This record gives sequence, structure tokens and C-alpha cells, in this order.
Amino acid sequence: MWVMWDEKIFELFTTFIPQSFAIILLFFSLLGIKAEKKSFVLFSVGLGILPFLVRPYVSFGVHSAISLFALVIIAVRWGRANIISSVLYGMVSFGVAYICEWVTFAFLGTLKFDLELLATNAQIRASIGVIPLILLLAVGLIVRYIKNNIKKNKEWESKFESIKEVLNDNKEAIDF
Repeated sequence: MWVMWDEKIFELFTTFIPQSFAIILLFFSLLGIKAEKKSFVLFSVGLGILPFLVRPYVSFGVHSAISLFALVIIAVRWGRANIISSVLYGMVSFGVAYICEWVTFAFLGTLKFDLELLATNAQIRASIGVIPLILLLAVGLIVRYIKNNIKKNKEWESKFESIKEVLNDNKEAIDF
């Protein structure tokens, strides 16, 4: 019995919580929510523990819907985001996570990897789980980078426009 709990705790810290960090990074980046490190870690750990606790008691996939609901609540209540955008970007975030897992399974299939090992061995499952985690984290970081650069470019454009207006105003003042 202790071995089973050791495997569950191992999975919590190697699979659930790291994946929730990557999903929240992507989700917050898409919504443009800025979070302090403390809040980000708290939400990520909470979102990682939620499916860990709920998964044994619900049907397959229901834990994802519950996690999506939790993400939307966090975005709307804490991040002051629009509920429609939160639901949409939450679904996109989970969709990207599932695509990353599918890509990994397709890759393993081309290598003729025995997928039954993933069902029986937590260490192998955690080791293989690093691949979709890295893919999801990369997507989240890319989205964050792009969103930050778009925002910076808009700030520079607005500054440039205000400088142009000042120069045009001064040009008219100089012309007689």
C-alpha cells in the first residue's frame, strides 16, 4: 500500500504540478494576466493538486473539465478577465496540452515503444511525460514572448506617434 502512495506522490510532483505550471503560463499569457511569482506558484500547485485529488473519483476527462472550471474562476475572480475569453483561452490551453501529448504518443509509436509500460510504470510515465511538458512550456514561453513584444511595440508606436505630433505642432508654430 505504501508503494502505491509513493507512486501517487511521485506522479503529483513529477507530472501534475509541473504540467499545471505550463498550462497556467500559457493561459495567463494568452489572457495577458500578470502574476507575481507567489501567486503563480500558488495557482499552479493548487491546479496540480486538484486533478490529483479528483481523478480517482470521476470518469476519464471530467478532471480536465473541473480544472478548466478552476482556471476560469482564477482568471475571472483574481485576474479580472472576461469570462468568455477565460473559457476560450482555457480550452485553447488544455487543447495545446493534449496536442503536445498526442505528438509524444505519435513519436513513441514511430519508435515502436510499448505504450503499456506507461500504464504500469510511474517512473517511465514521468520520464516520458517530460517531452509533452517541455513542448507545452515552450508554447507558453513563446506566447508570452510574442504578447510582451506586441505590447512593447504598441508602447513604442504610441510614443513615436506622440513625438511625431509634438514635432508637427512645433513645425506649424515655426512656419509663418
